[in-house]
Amino acid sequence: MEKSRRPSRSRAGFGLVGTSFVAVLAAACGGGGGSSSAPGASAGVNPPAQASIAAELPKAIKDNVPLQIATDATYEPNEFVDVDTGELKGWDVDLAKAICHVWGVTCTISNVTFGDIIPAMLEAKPKYVLSLSSFTPTEAREMKGIDFVTYYKAGESWLVKTGGPSISKATDLCGHSVAVESTTTEESDAYGLIGQMPGGEAISGDTDNCKAAGKADVTVQSFDTQTEADAALLSGRSDFGWADSPVAGFQVKLKNGQIKLAGSPCGVAPYGIAMTHASGLQQAVSDAVKYMIDHGYYKKILDNWNVGSGAITSADVGVNGNSITGAGTEACVPAY
Repeated sequence: MEKSRRPSRSRAGFGLVGTSFVAVLAAACGGGGGSSSAPGASAGVNPPAQASIAAELPKAIKDNVPLQIATDATYEPNEFVDVDTGELKGWDVDLAKAICHVWGVTCTISNVTFGDIIPAMLEAKPKYVLSLSSFTPTEAREMKGIDFVTYYKAGESWLVKTGGPSISKATDLCGHSVAVESTTTEESDAYGLIGQMPGGEAISGDTDNCKAAGKADVTVQSFDTQTEADAALLSGRSDFGWADSPVAGFQVKLKNGQIKLAGSPCGVAPYGIAMTHASGLQQAVSDAVKYMIDHGYYKKILDNWNVGSGAITSADVGVNGNSITGAGTEACVPAY
């Protein structure tokens, strides 16, 4: 399923950090953060502080509250900006707030371009201590100095415009255009289908699966945000869309029959909360997630956003678990 160089909603580009909206939550004071007016908005899931877990936080981390957490809020319903209020919302945002409540600390959640998150975490003076942004753990990221605590599982899904061409497997993309978000797994897989790295560099010794099938190559249309990729599909500029399953499913609900899912989810893999190797946060994050799973807070958050199908158990929580087993874990694209 997961290939060693597969980035997944993993956009690991480099550039200036773009923070456009910030949500500050007073976890230690019991502040809820976020309203519950929009569909799926936070239901006020505020677990009590757990002294034993809070004690696992390194002193250097505690001395720098509010803790800075990054998310790329263009991936509804996982993380997004409420256009009416400017608030950061989504189930990743709610989980981040809940972790801070368990730790009994204040946190600031910032909206950061996905490709800028890991570089900002790896700076000599890191801008962010954590990121909840639908990351899939990969060996390539871990080799850069990032650890991931597993907290969810998701696959990849294809989106089609109602009445448009159909798709049931990756080679059905051949001869068509597909809209993807830059530096995601979906972008990597779309290029990998034709034996290329994102941007078009050939992968030595790899196969162009479209040419092998006697078809024209897929045209990969990469966008800085998932919002732009969705718009390309809706406008007809792209024949297909490709995104993580919870995001694709949510878009179908939002677009009132204009688009639909096609085929079955593939490439099901873990999501991981990102932190640096050197942060010392691995145990505190793992135990906070396990506590929320075991005491029902995790389920309440996921169910509130209708994404419970990707829930994991506390036994699944671990550091750098880059693969899982089960239905849908087969790779979307032949190995590349």
